[in-house]
Amino acid sequence: MANSTLKEKIAANNAKLSAKWHAYAEKHPTAKKIVDFVSTHQTLMQAIKFTLISLVSFVSEFAIMYILQYSLLSTCGEEDFSWWIFHYAGGRTGAFGLAGFIAMLGSKFVAEIICFTQNWKKNFKANSNKVFGVTVYVLTVIAIIIFTQWLSGALASVIKSEAGLTVCKMVGSIVSFVVMFLMDKFVIMRVKKDKKAPATEEAPADETAEAVEDAEALAEDVLDAPAEETEAPAVEEAAADQE
Repeated sequence: MANSTLKEKIAANNAKLSAKWHAYAEKHPTAKKIVDFVSTHQTLMQAIKFTLISLVSFVSEFAIMYILQYSLLSTCGEEDFSWWIFHYAGGRTGAFGLAGFIAMLGSKFVAEIICFTQNWKKNFKANSNKVFGVTVYVLTVIAIIIFTQWLSGALASVIKSEAGLTVCKMVGSIVSFVVMFLMDKFVIMRVKKDKKAPATEEAPADETAEAVEDAEALAEDVLDAPAEETEAPAVEEAAADQE
């Protein structure tokens, strides 16, 4: 009950703020142009919000990774770590070995939680199946991690320079951004249309047809009524004359 009441209050406050903003926009042409632009460029605005949320998650990911790397350095970060396509050199001058791998997983986990929750609630405002969304999101993130790791290795073998690592990370980040935005918008965080909408649109048509039939019946009654009323006085007058 408390949660539902809080949600209702938040929704009411948001509605009031939206009404005030639209009222302000009607009086100020510049603000109205902004409102019109936002309402007609929904995908662009979602991409901007997605970028801002990604920046917040990136800062969080970097901070957590930095803390975990140095916290676990003395425990498991001095030796090289290699598993499948993941290769982390040990020590501060390398990639912190196993500590770097753990830091990558932990920081990525927190960052993706931030991205998923904020994009679901604030950006795309999804109302689709959340279990399906979480499942597909996790699989997509895993696929992107594997792909970017492979891509980084492939590009590093081609771009043999000091800037090679930076270029690999930039390309991987761009690919990850584009794929995640498209997956979030069109697959994971969809906004379902209300299936009851067509029924509510057809209902007025049925009601209108019934109203027309009632009106026709009422019109016939009204047209027949004067004839009956005029016949009644005539019969009464004839009876009076006979008397």
